[in-house]
Amino acid sequence: MNAETASEHSGGSGPESEHSGGSGSESEHSGGSGSESEHSGPPGPGDAQVQPMHNTPAPGNHTPSGQGHAEFSLGIPNPRRRKRINNKAMWAFIFIAPAVIFLIFFSFIPILFSGWISLNNWDLITPLNKMKFMGTDNYTYLFQRDDIFKAGLRNTFVFTIAGVTINTILGLAGALLLNSKIRFRTFWRSIYFLPIVTAPLALGMMWYSLLNKNFGLINNLLGYLGIPPQPFLSSPDTALACIIGIAVYQYVGYYIIVSTAGLQGIPQEYYDAAAVDGASPPQSFWYITLPQLRPVLLFLIVTNTIGALQVFDLVFATTTGVAAETSGGGPANSTMVIVLHMYNTAFKFFKMGRASAMAMVLFVIILLITLIQLRLLQKRD
Repeated sequence: MNAETASEHSGGSGPESEHSGGSGSESEHSGGSGSESEHSGPPGPGDAQVQPMHNTPAPGNHTPSGQGHAEFSLGIPNPRRRKRINNKAMWAFIFIAPAVIFLIFFSFIPILFSGWISLNNWDLITPLNKMKFMGTDNYTYLFQRDDIFKAGLRNTFVFTIAGVTINTILGLAGALLLNSKIRFRTFWRSIYFLPIVTAPLALGMMWYSLLNKNFGLINNLLGYLGIPPQPFLSSPDTALACIIGIAVYQYVGYYIIVSTAGLQGIPQEYYDAAAVDGASPPQSFWYITLPQLRPVLLFLIVTNTIGALQVFDLVFATTTGVAAETSGGGPANSTMVIVLHMYNTAFKFFKMGRASAMAMVLFVIILLITLIQLRLLQKRD
């Protein structure tokens, strides 16, 4: 009995032996050999069982910060995040609302109203509810009986094609010159850009004074050289060409500035690599400059084509007025354009239906050109 009692006190599983073996909770947290490492089998009836620790929050605690992200990643909507998104969308609609309202009232509604007027006979005096419905008679008259409209359509396309082509060539040439290492580049850019900020009406009156057959400055200078006065704006053979020249003078600076910006965006490494490969300057221009400038040139051509199709003030200033030698679009309708004929039809003869039909025809032409632009951009992409 004494031996058994001594053996139990020396190697038993009582509380004293547990403290002496170092298998308590402190040894577990410090990385020592705890009770699980000491016993290979299941714990005995006298061993203390350590309860596992869980990160379960107390009933009054908040949700951990990572739980919201876990819910969002699992597809569970977060009410706060959804509210922030709704607030951002609301403010976005508020900021774009003025522009949308402006487009609706000053673009979409006038287009629809013009299309409706083009199907009626209206003289600006008759109430709208008493207009006579004409159907497509106004369009039929334009293309079958209105010779002035046909002349205006032809002159408008000639003005557009010639003006845009010359401006593109001269603008690219000027941009190449300004992009080279020349002195006073900023000064020359300012000089070229001055005509574009001048009002077209004032510019047309200025050039009318210079080109006038009787008292124009250019004809006076030609007289000192023994050359007889030239009918620049009073001859059907030269009037449209003079107006095209005035338009080139006005807009070539815009082409130069935009093309120069495009040239400066081309990396110099392309030209260095081409020079190493033995490419000549014309080859570098054809295979590097033009492909890189294609988006810029496309933008210039399309936007200025749309503007040239709507030319009015330049032709009006040079061919109409007290001092003008001819009436609007003269002589002999050689400078008549669509918008000028539209203006005369609406506000001189008060035929708003026919003028609105011209506006719709011009709208369709511009729309087709815009679709061509989108097609070219998609092909480039």
